[in-house]
Amino acid sequence: MRTLSFTLIFIALSIFPPSLVSAQGNEVSDLSVSVTGDLMLDQAIRAAIQHNPTLLAATYGISAAEGRVEQAGLLPNPEFSLESENFGGSGTLDGFNAAETTAVISQEFLLGGKRKRRRAVAESEQRLAGRDLDAARLDLVARTTLAYFRVVSAQERKALAEELLALADRFARTVQARVDAGKVSPVEATRAGIEVAQARIRYARADRELQATRTRLAATWGSTTAVFDRAIGEIPEPTPHPPLEQLRFLLSNTPEMGRLEELIERRERILEVEQSFRVPNLTISLGPRWFEETGQSAWVAGISLPIPIFNRNQGARNAAEFELKRTQRNAEAGKISLETELAAGLQRLSAAQLENETMEREVVPAAEAAFKATELGYSEGKFSFLDVLDSQRALFESRSLLLDSREEYALTRTEIERLIGIGHDPTTAQTAGSQGEDS
Repeated sequence: MRTLSFTLIFIALSIFPPSLVSAQGNEVSDLSVSVTGDLMLDQAIRAAIQHNPTLLAATYGISAAEGRVEQAGLLPNPEFSLESENFGGSGTLDGFNAAETTAVISQEFLLGGKRKRRRAVAESEQRLAGRDLDAARLDLVARTTLAYFRVVSAQERKALAEELLALADRFARTVQARVDAGKVSPVEATRAGIEVAQARIRYARADRELQATRTRLAATWGSTTAVFDRAIGEIPEPTPHPPLEQLRFLLSNTPEMGRLEELIERRERILEVEQSFRVPNLTISLGPRWFEETGQSAWVAGISLPIPIFNRNQGARNAAEFELKRTQRNAEAGKISLETELAAGLQRLSAAQLENETMEREVVPAAEAAFKATELGYSEGKFSFLDVLDSQRALFESRSLLLDSREEYALTRTEIERLIGIGHDPTTAQTAGSQGEDS
């Protein structure tokens, strides 16, 4: 089963290769990472895995589950009782002269396999905690990757806004030169100045958005401020994705699917525990008795066993059976939800890929050519001021839409990778690779 797990990981990684490869390679030799200077995706993920408070909290759940397993396997403690009779009376029973003192040790024995089944419940909860930790790790890797791509996209948007500002400023100087030459009205210079001011506003807005995305990325490793310089990398280019059936197969090996199965198994073990309570527990007691009057002693032994006439734990058994059925139905609904989410994600991925190809091959080149032509034609008096503004805005909007489609593709692909359980995790990828070769 372990070999199959790593095989599935390699299949998935070949389908969706890591979204970003650092300029220095993707080899991971040290888990320690600095969040200063230029930041690569692998560094961001390692920092998040090491320092994210939510993930660290999930690791304590494993230790807590181990403690519950240990506790569930313990035997009941023996009981000691000391009893004295026939003392402090009247006549010959005055004082302790005729007292009878009994010391008894009692031990309860769990029948019906209660301890074994109780431990099985705790072990299923331990496995469930492991699934939760795996899911939390994948969630963190996906959130860090999403935040990283948003930073990269915000950097590109800021660069685009800066380029637009430079274009607007250059065009404003061209207009001013034509105004000075008396070829156009001074009103056009004023309008060109307005365009420059609007471009500055867009640049400032892009800068604020970049700072916000940087802060959200830093939050994934538990920091409230972003001290790294720049996210190094590019948003991945769209590539053809595999069919739904091929990816649906990978869902069966994800932490979510495993968690649903563990929940069912846990309910089955709980039902077995409740059924074991139909068999009552046996208590055996043994101890000496001293007779003060004669100075002699004897042994006292006893056995107690409840008679299951009224309470056979029937209510708890019925509740456990219905809880098992409810968990099974919830698991079915959860599987359907995951498959539906996967299908919807692939549809969004196809749409983003098609939009990206259209914008990159047709719209953006046409907008760039139109802007260059109108800008040159304006300087020669062939086009009006409005023609240049329209072509400039069309260029900016088309390039913005191209960034939108590329960002949508990267984010959607990351979500799908998370859904099928193969998030871009350099630490697990290295471990899986080495063990996969051994297998």
